[in-house]
Amino acid sequence: MSLYKSRHVAARFLPGLFVRFVQIYARPAVEGREHIPIEGACIIAANHCSHADTAVVFASLPRHARERFVAAAAQDYFFQGGPQQFASRVLFNAIPVARDRRGGQDPLRHAARALREGYVLLLFPEGTRSPDGTIGPFRAGIGKLIAEFPGTPVIPTYIEGTTRVMPKGVLIPRPFKVHVYFGEPLYPKAHPRLRATWQSAADEVRAAIIRLGAPEPAVGE
Repeated sequence: MSLYKSRHVAARFLPGLFVRFVQIYARPAVEGREHIPIEGACIIAANHCSHADTAVVFASLPRHARERFVAAAAQDYFFQGGPQQFASRVLFNAIPVARDRRGGQDPLRHAARALREGYVLLLFPEGTRSPDGTIGPFRAGIGKLIAEFPGTPVIPTYIEGTTRVMPKGVLIPRPFKVHVYFGEPLYPKAHPRLRATWQSAADEVRAAIIRLGAPEPAVGE
């Protein structure tokens, strides 16, 4: 499983140091690590509010998942060269996802190949950061992957607090505590040739993430 792993020499030691930094700086409180499969491919589907989200999820995963982790990242933002591309590749084995179909290629072709190779794929199905912390509509792309890879577990993931760590427009993260909730695996159904089922599957995953973020009802309510 070396297809998408960064081969840069810094990838041998920087991710481990970075995980420790995030754990000290953002102090993630994590629930549900036991839901991450020990082996094989899976999709971690998370809400998206901040550029800190990928770092927080990565640092919250068990070691066995970090070793086979890739993060889907916007091609137009993270793959234009420079320090952003370097950091995303070395730290998170980032793979490009186009936000449109210009060029005629499947925007999710790298994500599909990563799942075929057995990676843990982090995906933000909203496709962009939420401006106010609410979970926006999910794009059908995750449903397409679900249709192409039936039986692959989808781990709904709710991230809380990263808007304080790194809100839009802020380049230097701030030391606020965050929470990450990994839910029980989902196995939504979708058909490769029926696009409507892709959106239905995406909506099912979104609903599960919303439930993870909902406050527990008080006793007696």
